[in-house]
Amino acid sequence: MALLVAFAGAAENPALKIYKGERRNDTVYAAKQYVIAITDPGAKATIDGKEAHVYKTGSFGAQVELKPGENKIPVQVQLGKKKTKAEVRFVYLTEKPKPKPVKHGAEDKDGHFVVGNLPEQTAPLATPLNIYTKEGAYMQYGNGGDRLGGSKMNFLDADIPLTAVGETDNLYQVALGQSHFAYIPKSSTEAGGPGFNVFNTGSVSVANIGPCDRITMSLPGRLPYWTRSEIDPSTILVSVYGATNNTNWLTQNNTPEMIEYVDLRQDESDVLTVYIRLKDEYQWGYSTYYNGNNLVIDVRHRPASLELADLTIGLDAGHGGEYVGAVSPSGIAEKDVNLDIVLKAADMLRKAGAKVVLTRDGDTGPSMTERKAIWKEGKVDLAVSVHNNASGNPLTPMGTSAYYKHISNRALASDLHQSVLTLGVANFGLTGNFNFSLNGPTDYPNALVEVLFMSSLPEEELLSDPEYRTRIAEKVVDGIKNYLARVKASVK
Repeated sequence: MALLVAFAGAAENPALKIYKGERRNDTVYAAKQYVIAITDPGAKATIDGKEAHVYKTGSFGAQVELKPGENKIPVQVQLGKKKTKAEVRFVYLTEKPKPKPVKHGAEDKDGHFVVGNLPEQTAPLATPLNIYTKEGAYMQYGNGGDRLGGSKMNFLDADIPLTAVGETDNLYQVALGQSHFAYIPKSSTEAGGPGFNVFNTGSVSVANIGPCDRITMSLPGRLPYWTRSEIDPSTILVSVYGATNNTNWLTQNNTPEMIEYVDLRQDESDVLTVYIRLKDEYQWGYSTYYNGNNLVIDVRHRPASLELADLTIGLDAGHGGEYVGAVSPSGIAEKDVNLDIVLKAADMLRKAGAKVVLTRDGDTGPSMTERKAIWKEGKVDLAVSVHNNASGNPLTPMGTSAYYKHISNRALASDLHQSVLTLGVANFGLTGNFNFSLNGPTDYPNALVEVLFMSSLPEEELLSDPEYRTRIAEKVVDGIKNYLARVKASVK
């Protein structure tokens, strides 16, 4: 939206501020445009001579139809007998200039991600490059990306040798055997090492060690792996690239609690997949890592009790500190709305007896890595991140949505989503394979809730109300309770 103030009234008259969007000039290429402005709550407003509803926040707006060329849209507010006027100017061009070619994944001059018509080409390396993974490294499926980055396969342990065979500006293409490739950020690697190898596996053991069932695979060296889940039936799969099955001993040392059985399948000549069939319908997380050269997969046990009083719940208030998040037309910061909802939800959970681990309890801005570490160190049983959205039509309710990365977390996201929908808000959808960083961990069930839209005037009004934010917090807590009830009902 391109909204420029031509003039405004004197200070003693009702306030009038034209909301400015992302566009840096008044030239537009669509006949329908939004005019959004802010005045004193209780004032009356007109846009282009038509009355506009003023929300409790003071925000108001309308869609206007432009004619080709210059358009001057009058805006007026009145409080009592005093009036303030302004004018919004648009220049409507019916044909948009052809954009210059932009590489896939590049940023424009305003720092916005631009997707080109074709994916960025991977240039083969003249000589393969041996590299090691660094702490926090991850693989992604392709060389694409958006504001959340490329779609991640999974995170990798440090010190895993790989061989880069191609590159883009920021990524290496790595060979995972004869017929598989992935991409890894250059910043997550360092040069050196023996490169990608093929190893025979040694013995494999399955043991109940108390908090989890542990699978240990003996290997001569570290190999890259790809982890994922299936839900029908509940299964964890870990494909080890460069592994050939030479395991003659797959030993179960005692009775696993979560694992029904483990099987090794040589899917391809140099890809060995560990199939882990679970007894329960729902997972409580798993971790994959190396202990020396032994590949370890820890499958967490279901908590002994599914009562809130016996659980540890992780809550995250999105953004914070210098990371403001979305800002509503009237100036409400998303970081403040998120924090208020989360603190209210934390109080409710604590009153139910739960232990709560917060990624922030004030106006701080921990990194995504720090937030995940807080939850992991706090040994959360499940975790929920709370955000609010922005974009779309500012004049209509856009609705609530929930997100998950791993299919095993769909039920949690769905229960949270359905709970918030009982407020009577619009349904913006349930989204899977979402590449948000806090949805990435497999160590515990997790989901993201985007409650409403900061940019929607009717939803901005709702979010500005402390009592309504209390109701939202109640629905987040109810969603957690509903998920626990779902899991409890599934336990045989």
